[in-house]
Order: sequence, then C-alpha cells, then structure tokens
Amino acid sequence: MRKELVLAIISLIAIGVFMTSCATAPPVKYYVCSDGRQVLDSNQCALPAPPKEEPVTPPVFEEQEPEPVKVILTDSVKALFDKSAKVSSLQYYYVESPNTMPDNKYLMSRDKMKIALRTKVKFDPTSQYDTVYLDLVGKTAWAYCEERMTGLCPDRNRIYDADYDKYIIITPFEWLKRITWADVTGKSKTIDSRNAIEVSFKIKDDAGTMFVDGFFGIPMYVNYKDKAFDYREITANMVNESDLVHKLLT
Repeated sequence: MRKELVLAIISLIAIGVFMTSCATAPPVKYYVCSDGRQVLDSNQCALPAPPKEEPVTPPVFEEQEPEPVKVILTDSVKALFDKSAKVSSLQYYYVESPNTMPDNKYLMSRDKMKIALRTKVKFDPTSQYDTVYLDLVGKTAWAYCEERMTGLCPDRNRIYDADYDKYIIITPFEWLKRITWADVTGKSKTIDSRNAIEVSFKIKDDAGTMFVDGFFGIPMYVNYKDKAFDYREITANMVNESDLVHKLLT
C-alpha cells in the first residue's frame, strides 16, 4: 500500500512538471521576408522561393472534318451526267422491287415533291388521304384528301400529319449525288421510247448498274444491292412549282 502511494505521488509530480513546461514554453517566432514569406530563420529569406504550381490546362483536340469522298467519273459518263443540270423537275411512276410498291405518281423539283397515291390511306376510322407533299430540304411531310368526289373527301382542305421517312424515296437526282465512281459500258436500250445508256457505277465499295436517259442525263432504271429501282414514264421539265403546292378546294 505504501509502495502504491509512492508511485501515485511520483506520477502527480511528473504531470505537474510537464504542465509547467508547456505553459512556460516560448511562442514560435517567425521572420517575415521582403517577399512576404514567413520563415523560422532569417537566413532562409536568401533561399529562392519554391516554384508556384501552374494550373494544368487539359489539351484541346480540334475536331477534324472527314475527308471528302473522291468522285471519279470518266469523261464519257461525266458528259452524260452533266446533261442533268438542265433538268429542274421530273414526273414519273415509281416501282421498287423485289418489294414491289404501288406505282404512285411522283412530281418533284429539286426541293419539293408531290405524291399522288394510287390507293387512299386511312388516317382514322372516318378520314383518309390520297396526296402527300414533301419538303425535301426541311424533311417534313403533310397530306390531303384531294379527290373531288365529296363523298370520298368531305373536307379537301384538311391537313393530315404524314411520316416523311415513310414516303421519301431515292430519287433520280439523289442517285447522281451518291455515285463515287462511274463509267459507260457501251450498251444502250430503249425505255419508254427513249434512248437509255447503260452505266456501271459504285457508291463507295458497292457496285451497280443503271440506264440513263441519253438526252437529259437522268437515271431511268437502277440495279443496286439486289434491288431494282424503276422510274416509269419519266418526263423532265413538265412540272410547275404550282403543281407541288396544295390548292385550296371548295
């Protein structure tokens, strides 16, 4: 018991000495250098200041535009295709096979299209339409029921929403834009009483053939990727701008 008392007294003395030393410890004195740095020793002011860390700027990667597709046309086929520049409008019936579509009647300029449907389309239980108009630039579509028999089209000025992607087709003008290589084969035949020149072509790596109107330079019949694109009874420059706009009917 005496031993424990002695140990307790020694512990109290040690704690008191430690607390006294802490209370009397002098505060740390810093020296302020001319550049504003605080150091423990004035001699440290002569040392160079540590370099400042510059903010890391992430690298900027400029988007590279895709290289333009190189178009290769022989002189013969270029002379043929150049004739299409004088064509401002087309009218034709269109059939795509082997998935045969109804031979709707197409009237078009380079930025508008009108489709006279062979069969009316049912919009709802009481309404249907027979004519679709496309804006080829804005890629929008709308429809009307233009049949003059009021029993079939009671409101010939009602506008119906139509799906552009459902009605747009690849047009003769579009084929000429997509071709990346072409040459004439030396063959020709008569289509709809017109001289059509055979052309072998490629769109990138996919090959095909087409018969092109020898006077207007417009594709009339195309074979591509196991499909046939038939533009029947095609005529050029016979469509007016007024033909491509719905006329208010009373």
